[in-house]
Amino acid sequence: MRDFVETVLSQSERDAIDFALTAGNPWSHESFEDPIKGNLLTAKAKIKDFHSARVSKKCCYCRRSLEDASIESDREHIVPKGKKKSLSYNIFNLSIACKRCNMTYKGEKINHIVNFETIEADLRNSGRYLIPHPNIEVYDDHLLRISLQFGSKQITSYRCITDKGRFLYDFVRLDRLCVNEIDEAQGGEKVSEIAAELFDLPIGGV
Repeated sequence: MRDFVETVLSQSERDAIDFALTAGNPWSHESFEDPIKGNLLTAKAKIKDFHSARVSKKCCYCRRSLEDASIESDREHIVPKGKKKSLSYNIFNLSIACKRCNMTYKGEKINHIVNFETIEADLRNSGRYLIPHPNIEVYDDHLLRISLQFGSKQITSYRCITDKGRFLYDFVRLDRLCVNEIDEAQGGEKVSEIAAELFDLPIGGV
């Protein structure tokens, strides 16, 4: 990731980013004229492709597949770009999220960051985030999305494994993505118990 800027972005794209960072709204490519505008657009496309591959084309927050045509995706700033403009193009501060998580729930919130005012100098410290940082931690170590289907019936739920997983679950309201069309499976065993057995997890979670 440290080499992304030098090995993936062209010199023209890097120069355009440097120029944009001197403006009031560096992320808004519409504010600039070509060739700056064009270079920012291609840089953003490369950033999106890079992070899409890193998260296996899934939202970094809800883990829904972004290959589903009905789910729109966007580049996500872990530290909101509206709060820290200098981090607008910082590759470590970027990931990919669905528009639901990005726009509707996270937005410009900063309550997932510990001591926000000093985060820029300590960006790579996982202890500064109350959610699993997609460029530092493994999502499944903190929160597991479970999606099962029995015939025409479906269940989608999340298993919170750590406090960070629980914070993220509440932060982007993952409860609203849960679907339970099955009360019990064969033998009367609850689906939640089956899922826990499948993934060797405690029934209750965090």
